[in-house]
Amino acid sequence: MEPEKYSAALLDFVSREFAQPGDDLVLDQDTPLVQSGILDSLRVAVLMSFIQRELGVHVPFDKIDGQHFKDIRTISEMLADESADGVRA
Repeated sequence: MEPEKYSAALLDFVSREFAQPGDDLVLDQDTPLVQSGILDSLRVAVLMSFIQRELGVHVPFDKIDGQHFKDIRTISEMLADESADGVRA
């Protein structure tokens, strides 16, 4: 799957599941997820479950870090790389 398709699914999920009432944050591909407070350790676990269950991509443990989960664009590119490598759930 192309990074853009992952981006659309991730943006929808993060917006739906992690948005707080009254948030004025506009979420896009480059919004810093950890720095803005959108992702914390519990939400990363929820996001990982979504990625594996709905997108069918297994993310190796060593890729679950701030570098790979910086923003939607970075996550999408990593997922495209992982799926291209044949690492499927």
